[in-house]
Amino acid sequence: MGKLASFLALDGADRWATFEALFDLAVAQLRVRLVPPRKWRSSFGPIAAGGDLVALDPDAIAPVRRVRLAVLRATRNLPTDPNCLPQALAARRMLERRGIASSLFLGAERDADGKPRFHAWLKVGPEWVTGLCDESRYTLLVPGEAEPA
Repeated sequence: MGKLASFLALDGADRWATFEALFDLAVAQLRVRLVPPRKWRSSFGPIAAGGDLVALDPDAIAPVRRVRLAVLRATRNLPTDPNCLPQALAARRMLERRGIASSLFLGAERDADGKPRFHAWLKVGPEWVTGLCDESRYTLLVPGEAEPA
């Protein structure tokens, strides 16, 4: 089945969520690439520390999964390849619109050459939204204060 046929086979809520994810991903990607982080860092809310997980309301499981799949669908269909941070920021924005709190994590690890590699992931309780990874490999980054725009 082609991409268009697959998209048309989705229910209306999933199609809308995919359009929403495309827009939010594009905005997040532009923000991350073009604006210095000190200018936008405060706009995406608090960064979680080690055990900081928001509680997962059982009624939120379906919308969280819908957002996760919409971001995944949008990521695969953008002309650019958004990395983990824009994906996490877009998903967080979508969840905020649905009144669902989430935990954003930023971590770093060293590759085989000793160079730092950074990763962002988003969770609602134990439920992964974006950036599925082995969390134990990453040292969580402590958020700094953003400068006002």
